Amino acid sequence: MKKYYILIAALFILAVSCVKQPSEPIDDNTNIGETGAFILCEGLFKMDNSTLDRLDFSSNSIINDYYGKSNSGLRLGDLSSDIVIIGNRTYITVSSSHTIEVMETSTGKSLGRIIYSQSSNPRKICMINDSIGYVTDLMRNSISKVNFKSLTIIIDSLPVGPAPEGIAFYNNNLFVANSGFGDYMANVPKAGSVSVIDITTNQELKELKNLPNVIDVLVNKKSGKLYVGYLNLPSLTDSTGGIAEFDLNTLDETRRWKFRASAITLSSTGDSLFFFKDSTVSMLKLNDANPQSQELFKNPASSETWYSLSYSAYNNSLYIGNAKNFQVNGSLLIYPLNDLLNPKVFQTGINPNKIVFF
Repeated sequence: MKKYYILIAALFILAVSCVKQPSEPIDDNTNIGETGAFILCEGLFKMDNSTLDRLDFSSNSIINDYYGKSNSGLRLGDLSSDIVIIGNRTYITVSSSHTIEVMETSTGKSLGRIIYSQSSNPRKICMINDSIGYVTDLMRNSISKVNFKSLTIIIDSLPVGPAPEGIAFYNNNLFVANSGFGDYMANVPKAGSVSVIDITTNQELKELKNLPNVIDVLVNKKSGKLYVGYLNLPSLTDSTGGIAEFDLNTLDETRRWKFRASAITLSSTGDSLFFFKDSTVSMLKLNDANPQSQELFKNPASSETWYSLSYSAYNNSLYIGNAKNFQVNGSLLIYPLNDLLNPKVFQTGINPNKIVFF
């Protein structure tokens, strides 16, 4: 499993010149503000050392292992994969522990866990409303339907394609990225596609094809478009991945950009798409007649791998999780879009793979 993450992560590279030393973390979780970010750190495979850090915007400080400090004697588990915030509840998939952690957003206190079978690998979460959501299962080639308020699994397994990763929702339709685990299951039916599933019937409406090693699906409600990030197959060393755009109403492909991109994320206005491209952070201005990839800044540290990317409208900044060498504590880099030369840096746990805001 870890090899797979390293393979993906090897594509996630970026940054700019002089980077400040990491800010000192604080030791307690008292007197913290109401706005900030959670940084999910997956840890190391089979080491049971996933952690959750909390960045407080008001004090400009970070609490490392916020979950552990809020729940004495509890650990998140092994290989956390995704985090979603719905009001005062936060949901975290912990793939190799076969669980979803339910946490109170404001305090970090555990509210319980949703337990999957030992053969499952809950990966990515897509919430339909404040109660119902769907979760991809990387190992069982399926998705599950969950009542997150009652902590119950409604439907344990709805078949999709092999090794489903990202999942998104729009207008009663789920969009599920069937990665195929790169080369491993590339020849299995539905590998390298996005399954479009009607949640009222649980039936597949359409299969969006020609998306080898697809990882990300991202809905842009402002434009009515779906953006799909795919990495291509590792064995095809002379090929690149890309980003494909689909009309959410007709499900037709409208545009495609072919370059090595990953970790796609939208601006709050929906008119800009940010992503890692080779050793840069780049963007597409989606409202342009013919958008071309524009480099924003480069990663100066060739020995370090940047692993996650998010945009926050709070301070118009890009947030980057730096996994470094995948074996040591990582860092959070914050690049204001109006000042790309002076990023802020905070220490994080091992392998920061998802950044979300509250």
